[in-house]
Parts: sequence; C-alpha cells; structure tokens
Amino acid sequence: MVDSLRKNILGTNRLIWQGWGMTAPAADIAYLLGGIALVALGATPLSILIGFLIYLAILNTSYRFSKKYVSAGSDFTYVGKSIGGFMATFEGWNLFFGTMFAFAGFGMLGLAGFFDIFDSGVITRGYWIPIVIALNFITFYILYRGIKFSTTYQIVTGIAEFSILIAGGIGLVILAGKNNTLDVFSPFIASGGISGFLHSLTLSVVTFIGLSIALTAISEEAHIPKKTVPKSLLISSMIIGVTIVFLAYAMTVAWGPSRMLSFGNSVDNGLVLFREISPVMFILLFIFTVNSFMGNNISMGTSMTRIFYAFSRDSIIFPKAFSRTDRNGTPRNTTYLILAISLFLSITFGIIFGPIDGGYVLLFADAFFSFLIRSISSGSLIISTFRDGKMKAGALLGYLIIPVISIGALLAVLASNFFPLPVYPYNAASVLAIVIIAAVFVITLFTWIKNPETVKKAGSTSLEEITETSID
Repeated sequence: MVDSLRKNILGTNRLIWQGWGMTAPAADIAYLLGGIALVALGATPLSILIGFLIYLAILNTSYRFSKKYVSAGSDFTYVGKSIGGFMATFEGWNLFFGTMFAFAGFGMLGLAGFFDIFDSGVITRGYWIPIVIALNFITFYILYRGIKFSTTYQIVTGIAEFSILIAGGIGLVILAGKNNTLDVFSPFIASGGISGFLHSLTLSVVTFIGLSIALTAISEEAHIPKKTVPKSLLISSMIIGVTIVFLAYAMTVAWGPSRMLSFGNSVDNGLVLFREISPVMFILLFIFTVNSFMGNNISMGTSMTRIFYAFSRDSIIFPKAFSRTDRNGTPRNTTYLILAISLFLSITFGIIFGPIDGGYVLLFADAFFSFLIRSISSGSLIISTFRDGKMKAGALLGYLIIPVISIGALLAVLASNFFPLPVYPYNAASVLAIVIIAAVFVITLFTWIKNPETVKKAGSTSLEEITETSID
C-alpha cells in the first residue's frame, strides 16, 4: 500500500470527457429537463441558457484557482489557502453532504426511476431497490479499477453520446418545422412568471454545477495541471453548454412550447421525441442515457474519493486511514465509505418519497450545499486577491466583478426556494438543507474550539507542499 495519488497520468482529453461524464447531458435531458419544464414550461431553453451563464460565472472561480493551486481537495483547498482553515472545514462538510446527496439522488435514484418507463413495477413492486444496489456495486468496481480505466471509459462513451445528441437535436429542429420560435427565450411564459422562472433555475444551475469539481479534484493526477486543468475546464464547459442548451431548444420546439407541462409529466419525453426521428435513434438514446447516468456515477465517485482523501490528509472530517491508496492510486477506504453512504441515502429517500421524488429531494437539497460552496469559494477569491494587493485594474473583471455576479445570482436562486416555499416534497429539501448547514456550522465551531491547530491547517495541502515534503 502507498499513500499518495498517482502523478502525471491524465492529459487534456481525459479531463475534458471526465467533465462530460460528470455533467451527463443525456441523463440530464431524461431526468432534470423534465423537472425544469414543470416550472419553466415553454421558457425551458431560456432557463437552461441562464443556468449555463450563471455556471460560467461560477466556473470563473475554479478556473482562477486551478491556475494557482493543485489539490485533490478542490474548493476545500482553495478556501483553506485563501481565507483559512475554519472556513475550509465548513466548506469541507458542505462538500461532503452536497456531493453525497447528488451522487445518490441523480446517478442512483435517477437511473432507477428511468427504468420505470419500461416497467411500472420498478417503482410499485420495489424493483428499484435491487437496481440501486447493483448500480452502487458496478460503480464501485469501476472506481476500484483506477482512474486510467474509468477515464478511458468516459472518452469512448462520451464522444459517442455527444454525436448522438447533436444528430438527434438537428433532427428535432427539422421535425419542428414552423414551430421553431424565439418565444421560448421569454421568462414571462414560465409558470408563475418571473418568480417561477427563477425557481426553475435551481435545477438549471445544478445541471452544470458539478463540472468544476470533476476536474479540479483530480488535478494532482493531471499532466502539467496548472495548464491542462484550466484549459480543460473551458473546453469541457463549452462542449457541454452548447449541447444541453441546443437540446433543450430542440426538444421544446419539437414537443410544443405550449405543451411543456405534459413534457415535464412524461417519464420518457426524450425517447418519445427521438422515436419520431427513427427507431435507431430511440434505441441509441436509451442505451446512452443509461450510460450517461453511469458516467455521472463514475465521475462523481472519482471526485468524491479524491476530495475525501484530501479531508483525511489534512486530518479533517475523516481519520488518516482514509488517505491510504492502493496500487492503482485509488483511495480505497473512501470508496468503501461512499458505497455505504450512497446505499443508505438512496434507499432511505427512495422509501420515504419514492425513487423519483426522492431523487429530486436529494438534488434540491444538494443545490443549497453546492450554491453555498461556490459562494464561499468566490468570496475567498475576492478576499485573497485584495489581501495580496493584486486587485489591480486588469484583475477587476475576473477577480471581483464576475465572482460578485455569481454570488448574487446564486443567492437570488436560493431565495426563490423560500419566497414562495415550493410544494411538497421539494419544500422538505429546502428545510433539510438549511438544518444540515446550521448543524455543520455548529460542528465546525466545536471542532475549532476543541482542536484549533488542526482546523487551522485544514485545506493547507496542495501538490507543491507534497513535493517539498518528499524532497526534504
């Protein structure tokens, strides 16, 4: 056993398609797009577009930090390096809950619910439970094989998925004919007008928000990380953004902007539309939607093993045993932990709310953690730039204006989850997230009082420190 990640093994191509796997466009279209359409209605393409633009503002922070720090801790390390260990510890706990909720809610319950389109017994007879168990163990096996194996899988399947989605989208635009319209870019046609449109942005932003972690968490294993990671963030986000925005438009005009409530209530909306193009496209979309969910599981799982590894390395949240790696460079103990927690969350929330609504509850709750994480990171970018005396005229856009815009946008979207409070069960997600965040702050404060020196060092380890230590 060795206790370090493998270095210099991931190039730009692997990073780009790892980001694609995390965002999982085909799965987003099958799962999240319907949820967005229930609120945004005919304005679904605009909701996705605004969500992507907000995400680009968020991505700016990861882009700037990834050029400066290389660490498996991602935002945990960025905050620790910038504003100290207390906020890094708080950030770490939120990363823990946010990533676990997203992992169980989207990749596990989302895919289990997707199978219900072929057999209602998946839900009514409880077949989703063995499906969730199987998905967790398949994901564990792929993670166990190591990051070279999993990223090769992401490249091959990601390129194929991209080709099918773009070809299908072009077919849908042609099929829509005279129904092609720019009216879908008006927020006023959303359910509830502007307030409803803002609420729809919760899932629209979540559609993209995992991309930065997917790449920054594996930066220690990248080739020339301070160059390849920032470049890959930009390229991957552009490929993903164009694909999902285009598909949202194509599906809206093909289904009918005035009929998008039925689109949201349909469990197989994408498959229905692709069947209109050809039976072959229908079959391919089904295959690659299942694969897309799995791609998200693999990418998210990989990121989580590295982030939790970084927590353990800095003696925060997890004991040192979780920073051990095997001959493949996989933090195996964190992989076991993720498997166990994912099984608990997906089965528990699936039983309480049903697998489909249970997945949405976990994702809406994840939005609170994710938005808070990115707001703290953006704030730390601003503070550290001022503190270091580098907030010059040329730095204002990237280090002040865009981070402020991202924080403001995230707070506005979060507010839409309380004013008004969404209907059950999504209001349960809002309450659950706020309670956990409050508890996390108390835990962080208690840890700081009990072990101030340990907390002070939280988020302090990056590749530079590791190299210096090995040289010494």
